Amino acid sequence: MISKLEGGPADQPEIGLGEAYSVETPDDNRELYGRWASSYEAGFVSDNRYVYPFQVATAFIDHSEGAARRVLDVGCGTGLVGVGLRALGGHQPDGLDLSPEMLSEAGLKTDSHGQPIYGNLVVGDLTAKLNLPDGVYDGVVSAGTFTHGHVGTGAFDELYRVAVDGALFVVGINTDHYENLGFSERFRSDRHFGRISEPEIRRVPIFEAGENADERAILVIFRSTGG
Repeated sequence: MISKLEGGPADQPEIGLGEAYSVETPDDNRELYGRWASSYEAGFVSDNRYVYPFQVATAFIDHSEGAARRVLDVGCGTGLVGVGLRALGGHQPDGLDLSPEMLSEAGLKTDSHGQPIYGNLVVGDLTAKLNLPDGVYDGVVSAGTFTHGHVGTGAFDELYRVAVDGALFVVGINTDHYENLGFSERFRSDRHFGRISEPEIRRVPIFEAGENADERAILVIFRSTGG
């Protein structure tokens, strides 16, 4: 992946995706993204034309038929999926992230009318129980979260819990992790036991520029069924 990215002021170390992909624990993630939050979009997003969040937003709007009113953006980061959703006519999402600094950046995002992109912004660890009630979201989206090895398939137990029956999921997953870390098998099992509809699988661009412009991610699109 990308070897180095601009990390902000000269007295701060540059941050690369190699460092991001090497995090092993929630604490590692929290520390890295705390440092990266303020320079994330000016460096990484801009330099590499990071289009992954907009692929997720577009797929969600294409499948939602305008019905999803309470949407949870999982691992929302600085809020790029939310920007895409609002630009395409979607409802105001809530944001969930492990990093308070990333959530602060998302909280600054506004739409063309000057209204906040996000509603509630919640600090949450996907490897633990989320501080969210049962059955409140009729849409769940995520870009770039199921990339780090410490966020595994078990996170979907909590995401199914907070979703209503029939909720639309559009979740991006690292291509290598999809098979190697059991996501493919997890969704086959969930389908077999009636927890989700038959998943639609897409391979979408992550970047439009830079040495990794040919990289793809997997989008998994399905509805929860309450099974």
